[in-house]
Amino acid sequence: MVQIPRSLVAALAAAALLVGAGGAARAAPAISAPPETGAPEAASAAAGEAQAAPGEQAPIRILRLQEALDLAERYSPGLRLAALQLQAARTARETTPESVPTLAPLASAFLQAQYGVTIPAEAITAGAAGQQATYAYEQAVAQYASARQQVRAAALQAYVEWQKALATVEAQRAALERTRTQLANVEAAVAVGSAAPYDLLQVQTALAAQEAALAGAEAMEQGARTALSQVIGVPLAAEVQPEPLDLRAGDVTLPDDLEALIAQAIRRRPDLRAAAAQLGSSRLQSGLATAGGTAAEVQAASHYSLTLARARTEIAQAYLAARGSLEELKARAAKAEAAGQAPGPAGLPHDA
Repeated sequence: MVQIPRSLVAALAAAALLVGAGGAARAAPAISAPPETGAPEAASAAAGEAQAAPGEQAPIRILRLQEALDLAERYSPGLRLAALQLQAARTARETTPESVPTLAPLASAFLQAQYGVTIPAEAITAGAAGQQATYAYEQAVAQYASARQQVRAAALQAYVEWQKALATVEAQRAALERTRTQLANVEAAVAVGSAAPYDLLQVQTALAAQEAALAGAEAMEQGARTALSQVIGVPLAAEVQPEPLDLRAGDVTLPDDLEALIAQAIRRRPDLRAAAAQLGSSRLQSGLATAGGTAAEVQAASHYSLTLARARTEIAQAYLAARGSLEELKARAAKAEAAGQAPGPAGLPHDA
């Protein structure tokens, strides 16, 4: 069975997050209803609300990855806060121009006191205020998209760790059954004199070690289950299990052109969009200011340049890590095939 390096899934998740795959929607998302208004069907399945009859084992329920991601988004406090801030920014964009006569003197005084930027009240026109509100809205959109990516990345990582832990438990259980079978065979051999008592002692020791290993694996699986529950905001019942982990080397493809990937990320990463909106806002203020505006514009331009440089570095590192892990997986698959082993679904080593 081909084994997946632990670094592969993490590297792929990091690459997707750093590139900003999927892009943020330009329109404001609808704010999720609070948990008290009713959870989706996935939440009911995860919590295992259906009760088995007395003496019957509860049926296995599968919590799919997409369901876990949806739950994480629904119950994330940070994402809900970002959605509220986005809604406020959208409202401000729609109402700011008509409020300029009242707000212009207050805005002028605030900018002077808070940032040392002098903008005469008469320079704050409806058009300028509307453009500034649009920049603020663009920043809120980018911040929401960034929060959503972080929530989904955390849920993905926790879900995969749970899959790994459960696969380890299943492997340890299979190993324990093999050891028990071996013990029965050795006991029979000792009974007829074809094996020494020392051989029996060795197998008994191995059985005790295997039982301890299984207990440790089960504890790790419970910890991974609890960690995912905390991320998605829904308790996971004992009968709930993840989708089988059956990733193969052929299922994973990475782009060949790193520069094209970086260019795509520059267009789609939320942090870069937020920095660009901040730079546009600072340039607008600098154009209206009679004093103090240049420093803010220079600072915003520097922040954008640093964000861009950091993004390029992060994407390159994540891409190379994912490429290396994928090549390792392919090498393991080729080695298993050369040894005459059935490729089968990819599994996970206990020490991955």
